[in-house]
Amino acid sequence: MTRSLAGRRVVITGASSGIGAATAIAFAREGARLILAARGEAGLRDIAAHCQEFGASVETRIVDVTDAEAIGELTRFAREHMGGVDLWFSCVGVGVMGKYQDVPLADHVQVLQANLLSHMTEAHAVLPIFLEQGRGTWVNMISIGGFVATPYAAAYAASKFGLRGFSEALRGELSKNPHIHICDVYPTFVDTPAIGHAGNYTGAKLSYPPGALPPEKVAQAVVKLAHRPRNSTFVGGPGIGMKLLQFATPMPARRC
Repeated sequence: MTRSLAGRRVVITGASSGIGAATAIAFAREGARLILAARGEAGLRDIAAHCQEFGASVETRIVDVTDAEAIGELTRFAREHMGGVDLWFSCVGVGVMGKYQDVPLADHVQVLQANLLSHMTEAHAVLPIFLEQGRGTWVNMISIGGFVATPYAAAYAASKFGLRGFSEALRGELSKNPHIHICDVYPTFVDTPAIGHAGNYTGAKLSYPPGALPPEKVAQAVVKLAHRPRNSTFVGGPGIGMKLLQFATPMPARRC
């Protein structure tokens, strides 16, 4: 087995399922040292065990990424346990579907807290480590929704557009630090449990369109960024133009 990232220090939030879990396993195969964080203890335990089957060093932490103090503690643990961080993958995301005025404001706020503010909080905590080291890779899970707004998912669209702008601003601020990389990942629809967990005020059953990506496809793209960082990575479809055209319509919903 090729272990081209042996010893690389990686932190993944949202690691208990979906893209985060698939990425944890992909890094474990490459020999990375892992700290996995999420709210779900059972899911984290299962993914950690799977990673350890590949001989990976894995630590888990139960963390609510909307809690700035908890993110600070996670970052301190990473520094103390691994001596630093080479790559941090911010992978938490939630959604709520429905006409904007029909969705309770508290649900919109929750989406913004998870999809935008938590990523900003994570970056705020780990960037001092990167600057101290003089290197590091921040990987931001955005989605094609950062370019094309989805009707009936206004808060999701706001969070993803905001997250893309946040990354671009950070990239500009860090332009004089050539070994610190801000990387954005823009997958199309991905077949994860997220759709089942999304708030749904549409009165219909949500479903992914045909051809939704397996999470392992996105995980491969993230691992590639550890080898060769790049500003923007699009996953799914042959080009940006096709992606924008294909996903200009809202997520399908069908009546029960």
